[in-house]
Amino acid sequence: MNETVAAGLISQKLDAIYGYAYARLYDKDQAEDLAAEIICAMLTSAKNCRDDRAFWGYAWKIAENTFRKFIRRQELCRCAAEPEEGAVGVYEPSAETVYLEREEEAENLYLLRRELSLLSRRYREICVAHYVENKSCSLIAKEQNISVEMVKYHLSRTRKLLKEGITMTRKLGEKSYNPGVFRMDFWGDRNCFGDLLRRGLPGSILLAAYEAPMTAEELSVELGVAMPYLEEELEKLEAAGVLSREGKKYRTALVIITDAYETEFTNQTAGLYHSVAESVFADTQALLPRVRALDFSGRDYDDNRLMWCLLNIAMVNGNNLARKKVPHGEPKKLAPGGKGWVFGYDNDFKHHHFKGVCLKTVNPAGTAWFSAENYRVISPCQVYDHQNFAKKAEVIWAAVLGERADKHNETLPWLIEHGFVTCRDEHLAANFPVFAERVFEELCTILRPVTEQVAACMIDISRRAEEMLTPQVPAAVRDQCGDIAKIHHRLDVSAFIMEDLLVTGKLQLAAPNTPLCVWGVYR
Repeated sequence: MNETVAAGLISQKLDAIYGYAYARLYDKDQAEDLAAEIICAMLTSAKNCRDDRAFWGYAWKIAENTFRKFIRRQELCRCAAEPEEGAVGVYEPSAETVYLEREEEAENLYLLRRELSLLSRRYREICVAHYVENKSCSLIAKEQNISVEMVKYHLSRTRKLLKEGITMTRKLGEKSYNPGVFRMDFWGDRNCFGDLLRRGLPGSILLAAYEAPMTAEELSVELGVAMPYLEEELEKLEAAGVLSREGKKYRTALVIITDAYETEFTNQTAGLYHSVAESVFADTQALLPRVRALDFSGRDYDDNRLMWCLLNIAMVNGNNLARKKVPHGEPKKLAPGGKGWVFGYDNDFKHHHFKGVCLKTVNPAGTAWFSAENYRVISPCQVYDHQNFAKKAEVIWAAVLGERADKHNETLPWLIEHGFVTCRDEHLAANFPVFAERVFEELCTILRPVTEQVAACMIDISRRAEEMLTPQVPAAVRDQCGDIAKIHHRLDVSAFIMEDLLVTGKLQLAAPNTPLCVWGVYR
């Protein structure tokens, strides 16, 4: 930074500089002298500031150093003065001097600890072993399984790193106080990630290392987390395959669908759904007489409730048809186990149109299956909670087959309370449409024209999404964009259509605890 730019910045903060001086001296005349010295020191040292954005952090450090020199000079002047007649004894430092010395010692200790926390594991362990635990180089060499010469090299290198670091002005990154939100999405046979990506720190690491690779030290400063705690998380993320290493730097190895991307994509495609919604509704409504002529449980529902179910079946079948016509790749083998796709969001699912999707869950015997889609807009009527999923599925299968209730199944009361099943004479019944497999296949044939329209819209939307998403993600994960666009956006087409039909009044919500988008099939 040149002196002219620095002078312009300083001129805007003259009151603050004087206030800084007065707050430390409580003397108007001395404060004016100190402020003048601080301004001169700032101007003189401005050329040493390499980053204009860091000027004020650098300048206030200069102000602090100038204040200390000012106090020491005042003290020297006081000590040089002639003692009073008869005065004897030893010089005793002033309270101000004692305060400054303690402050300087505390700051140096803080800086040393800060730099120790940024050292990589081996440097840190060798430094602590030698200087804190007083271990010899030969003992450390044995413990670290390296040569004595390497121990001495690490100690020498550590001293250099600490000395350089202590003189630096380090600025913690934004994620140290505003870590952001990371949410995981998983599609596959089994989710083996557990709670790894549900915790705050791993998510913050993935967000920080997404746009550009970062060293462990850079991540430590950006996140405000000491290396001893960070290293373990880095190892876990790397082992899980969601963080990769490029030399000494780490890079997020999955696609993050950002808030900015979702907003832009929604704005560009918002006008594409209305005409499709109008068409599929009219065509499905025209098919109602043929559907009611089929033999299935639920054909006597009112038009509104039956339309919700039929449209949802067409949406799910449309997604399956789109997948056949323009398939995504084979599920990837994932590092923690299983196969599938894992990606994330930099927000708390704010753009999501579903509260969980349960597509064709089949019982072990292969004699029954069900599907349950929780569109956000039907939350007042239906939310099929995925907690205790396996236990709930057992009850639903039993209801589809009309079997006896398992009174020991702890999810049974919840499913009855929320209207998914009923129990009479100890036998379960589904409170949603249930089809024999042959009848369901006939229904799908009747709905085929609607399914075709939905599939065409899904294919178009996912193509647009892939074209927009690919340039916005790091090059290393661009090959994932096609599959993720298909998985994420095709189901959203269903939601946009349903939302449009609700807004235009063609569909209405039902009473609470009424499953609108659930159906079952038995063999």
